[in-house]
Amino acid sequence: MADISLDGKAAIVTGSGSGLGRVMALALAGAGANVLVADKRDLGIEGTMEAAGDLRARLAGCVADVSTDEGRAHIVASCLDAFGRIDALINNAGIGLDAIRGAHAVNPILPWEPTPEHLHTFFAVHAIAPLRLAASVLPTMREQGTGRIITVTTSLTTMTHKSLIAYGAPKAASEAYTAGLAMELAQEDEDSGITVNVLVPGGPADTPLIPDHPGLDRATLIQPKVMAAPVVWLVSDLSAGVTARRFIGNDWDPAAPLEEAIASAGAPIGWNG
Repeated sequence: MADISLDGKAAIVTGSGSGLGRVMALALAGAGANVLVADKRDLGIEGTMEAAGDLRARLAGCVADVSTDEGRAHIVASCLDAFGRIDALINNAGIGLDAIRGAHAVNPILPWEPTPEHLHTFFAVHAIAPLRLAASVLPTMREQGTGRIITVTTSLTTMTHKSLIAYGAPKAASEAYTAGLAMELAQEDEDSGITVNVLVPGGPADTPLIPDHPGLDRATLIQPKVMAAPVVWLVSDLSAGVTARRFIGNDWDPAAPLEEAIASAGAPIGWNG
């Protein structure tokens, strides 16, 4: 696949202090974009900055909690302050089941185990934050006449897995909202220049959200690098007009011609087919 240039573009990547978010932030910067590295942990942001090497000048850090109105406003304002525009929002921030209790990999969390407080926390990060961040960047994208909203959800199997309810159900809600937003924007103005899509790794990925436990071979997990090529294409001008789609990173072949990679990794968003 030919190199894609993102020169002049500015992107927000939430949860980019580690895992999938770090890979996507560095991939976007490597293609020429300026990237706001947004994360709840200052240490994570610094780790991404260090990993960027010579690309560090294209990154700006923002410590913020996406589950709060104040945190989301700080993210949007920080991107505009640093780069003067917002061409892409990548909703990636997430939390793992350790927020409920440890040892869940060997002693699965039962569907009725999460408390209302647990569920509120997961929905705040996985569902409400992407919704409200998308609403916050839309005015800027409309004014620019272009924009990309990309939400990282999860596999359909994970969404409904009996021991992953607290994690998966909010991801399902986020995908449903993303599908609705894509359709609304397309009906409102199909020439708005704003697209809305979902990107997933395609299964359990080797990130800090999956803790080590006896019997786990991390080599069997999907490597975060599978997100790099599709996110660069989704943010680029080459994806103009592509909206309401779900792309699977593990099915994307970076060595294949672009049209083949798009076809092999793409499917309708949500449950529209």
